[in-house]
Formats: sequence, C-alpha cells, structure tokens
Amino acid sequence: MYSSRDASKVSIPIDGHTVDFSAVLLRDSCQCPRCVHESTNQRLFSVADIPSNIKPRTVQVDAASDSVNITWQNDAAGYMADHTTKLALDALRNFKSSGAPSGSRRESFIPHALWSLEPLNLQDYDYNTYMVDDEALYALMKQLRTSGLAFVKNSPGLEATLATIATRIGPIKDTFYGYTWDVRTVPAAINAAYTSGDLGFHTDLLYFAQPPHIQLLHCIQSASTGGASVFADAYKAAVDLFHEDIDAFETLTTVPVNYHYNHPNSNVYRTTKPVIGLRPLRIGHSTYTDLRTYIRDRKALGAAGGGPESTQDILVDCLDKINWGPPFLAPFSLHEHAMEQDDNIGQDALPVLNSKVERWHGAAQKFNALLQRPEYLYERKMGPGDCVLFDNTRTLHSRRAFDGADIGKPRWLRGTYVDKDPFYSKLRVLRNKFGDA
Repeated sequence: MYSSRDASKVSIPIDGHTVDFSAVLLRDSCQCPRCVHESTNQRLFSVADIPSNIKPRTVQVDAASDSVNITWQNDAAGYMADHTTKLALDALRNFKSSGAPSGSRRESFIPHALWSLEPLNLQDYDYNTYMVDDEALYALMKQLRTSGLAFVKNSPGLEATLATIATRIGPIKDTFYGYTWDVRTVPAAINAAYTSGDLGFHTDLLYFAQPPHIQLLHCIQSASTGGASVFADAYKAAVDLFHEDIDAFETLTTVPVNYHYNHPNSNVYRTTKPVIGLRPLRIGHSTYTDLRTYIRDRKALGAAGGGPESTQDILVDCLDKINWGPPFLAPFSLHEHAMEQDDNIGQDALPVLNSKVERWHGAAQKFNALLQRPEYLYERKMGPGDCVLFDNTRTLHSRRAFDGADIGKPRWLRGTYVDKDPFYSKLRVLRNKFGDA
C-alpha cells in the first residue's frame, strides 16, 4: 500500500531506487479499455479533465509481470474507485531516462546518407515486384529516406500506371496541376517544364507553404536525343557550404526570400522562406535553434578537429528541407511577410534592402556552385517504363535540353506527388512489420 507526502507525485521503487513521477503523467498514460478505445486506439478521456489534486490510492508493483498497478483518489469524472492504471516498469524506466515511454520514442529512422564521390549505388525495383511485395516497397522507401532517390523499372506504359505506383506509398497530393499531370512540350507553356530547353535544379511547388515531400515522374516516351534527368543532393551542398563558408550558410538559413506562381487569371501562390530550412538541434536534454550557439557552447567540434566528420551527422540531423527554385523567385523585399502585404519600400529602408540582396546573392552563388559539381550529380536518361521517385525537399532535379521537334516520339512523362505525412506513416507501418534491418 502507499502513502504519499506529496499529493501530486507517485513514488515507485524501480531497480532499487525510489522514483517520483507526476500523478497526472501516470494517470494520463493509462491504456486500459476504459481510457483507450480497443479498436480505434483513441482516447476516451481528456487530460484536461484529470483533476489537479488527483493522487494515488494504492500502488502495487508486480514483479512477475514487471509492472505497477495504481488506483486513484480524485480520478477524472466517470471513473470509479476500481479503475486501475497498469504500467510496465520498462515504460517508467524510459520516462526516467529519455522523457518518453517505450513505444512512443522519438523517431529513429535510418539517417540520411549524403552523396559522395563514389558513384551512387542505387537499387532499381521491378514494377510487378514493387506492387505486390511489401518488403520491396519497404526497401524502396528506406532508399528514399537515406539517399533521396529511387527508380521503378518495367512499368506499364499506361496513363493510369503512375497512380498505382504512388498510392502504394500513400494518397496522392492533388494540386492545381491535377491529381496526376503530363510533362510535354506545349506552345505558350505556363511552366518551364513544358518547354524543351534545359531545366535547372529546383524544388517543385516551392511557392507552396509546404511543398510535397515525394515527387514521381513516369516515363511513357523518351526523347530520341537529350532530355536526361539530373539530380543533386542539396543536403550535401548545404553541409559543404557550412564547412566552406559558415557566414554564407547562416545567410541562407536566416534570410527569407519570396517565391510565387503568378498567373492572375488562374492561380496566384505566394510564400516567403529561407533557402535552407532547419529544425532545432537536440543534444541530450538541450535544444539549440542555432548551430553557431551549439558549436560555441559545447566546443566539442573544435576539440575533435572541427572537420566534416565531426559535424556531418549533427548538420544532417538539423536539415529539414531545401527551398531552391530560381524560376519561382519573386522580387526581393525587406519585410519577411511582404508577399502578404502591399508594403512600399521607403527611402530609409533601401540601404537595408540593398544589403540584404547583396548578402543573399553572394551566399546563393556559393550554394549554386556546390550544386553544380559534376562529380556529385546523378544523371540518367529514363526510358519508357522507368519511374523515378525522389525526395522533393532534399533531392533537386533538373533536365537536359532535348529536341522539341522529335518526329513521332515526343518526350512524355507523367508526374504526381505524395506528401510527407502519408510517406512516414507507411514507413512506420512497414518498420513495425519488418523491423529496421
């Protein structure tokens, strides 16, 4: 039986030590059928309905099942005195060590692997196998996670094929281009992709607040000459920029620029964001929003020599997305949210705007030069039946020019997108099925 000195805490013996847990934390963790619906896995109570003065009535450790059973005083409305919360001691150990129960750990997907001077070792996946074999699907999705690029071969040359490939991963992202769309040369094109000219590296739909995560392009007909697809690892370019010019790296992570899709009679999209999007860096129980602060405070990187090996994993862990799309840049402005306003730049603001543009331009030139290094590019001319899948927020894509007047064999690709949430949902489901190996 249990007597607590503090009504808001629950003291539990774990591995020879008494550990104090918040009563609300443990009550909130209850997974019994009264608290979590057995088929929907959704909660049947609100944490806000747990009284602040809740306290344990009894605490009993069951050594045989390595668990603890708790009954409550002042429980949430509708729960009687016989309501028991059963928690595995492993979950409580995890709470103590990592701040999260077992089963709800931080994401631990296979880390990104930056492209190197070694040729990119990509496995191709047969369409028929990919469509029926979940292990093949899982292998392809892990490759998308690590390398940002994968190919499906021998796909039927039908318009409907692309959707069958995409929906194996998750629901298709519908946009103003359509559920799926064609990449063909057309007169008076509304997008550079619909011309036959050289197409530079870019992120698709960069003018969206959240560009799609995975892009797919299915080749139905290829050009007789030219038209190869070229890919670049923008994460690799960002990491190298950090090592070569940290000021330029900081500029591209902090200075927002404007992007737009400007067709006033049909679609007008506007957004503002920096080129290199970062997520906070978590080291132990500390969170850093700025890499310079981490490097200065820890001094660990300097002690390790400060070379790429000492920072690469940390940097890659921080990279969230690359927003690089020269065709979609809108005019510069001083204010971060200028795309949503009709701001007029006054005379006093002009020197600041001039400085911003020149600083960003210098950093962007260095980043662009790193993207163009031929030794780091992956080039492939797709043939009929090939379908490429790539991480649109990391792997920039381009296309070599081709003869738009190909007689009888116009280049024809079909494209679509899958968002980040369904991609990672499927990856978690397959990981639960097959494990991390």
